[in-house]
Amino acid sequence: MLARRAGTPPRADPPGGRGRTAGPGHLALGHVVRSQGLHGEVKVAWYPDRWEPFRTVATLWLGTPGGPRQPFQVERAWSQGRAVVFKLAGIETPEVAASLIGHEVTIPREAAPEPPPGTFYHYDILGLTVLEGGRSLGIVREILETPAHDVYVVDGAHGEWLLPATHAHIRRLDPAAGVIEIEPWGDLVPPSSGGDDTSEAP
Repeated sequence: MLARRAGTPPRADPPGGRGRTAGPGHLALGHVVRSQGLHGEVKVAWYPDRWEPFRTVATLWLGTPGGPRQPFQVERAWSQGRAVVFKLAGIETPEVAASLIGHEVTIPREAAPEPPPGTFYHYDILGLTVLEGGRSLGIVREILETPAHDVYVVDGAHGEWLLPATHAHIRRLDPAAGVIEIEPWGDLVPPSSGGDDTSEAP
């Protein structure tokens, strides 16, 4: 999924989508919730905020979460509220479509449209190293989505801590360099042990 709008930095949803991680190399765009129609269409609960940025995607990969995935060519697609209905090649009856309920819908990362400036796919944020003044404070292991902004769960040397994805906390997010640079500690208090007070700004 995408990380969110740039106004509340680093979240990766272009105002058109999130982009959850779905195993190595893939982004999860939604999951099949039901069959629809008489010709094998499937209704997909869509994770991104908008469908439009993904209209040009010609192939979707479906599979159970954590299991193998199979590619399907998209014959037709249209949005329906927060869902998207797909007619996939080879799925011709409601019964076959129903067998896909619960399957995750993904695409390879390289097939994803470029997000708008200042937004990032969650896929590209997970695994980044968090730095403060050149000092490593841990690795982003998980992204929590909240109404206001994303929150990064950082795996530090002394345990997990939370980094709000806001301009007040993040100075630079650079997936190409593999880093997130944060502002000197203010209200952030990462775990520490013994006399190593990592919550103090240098």
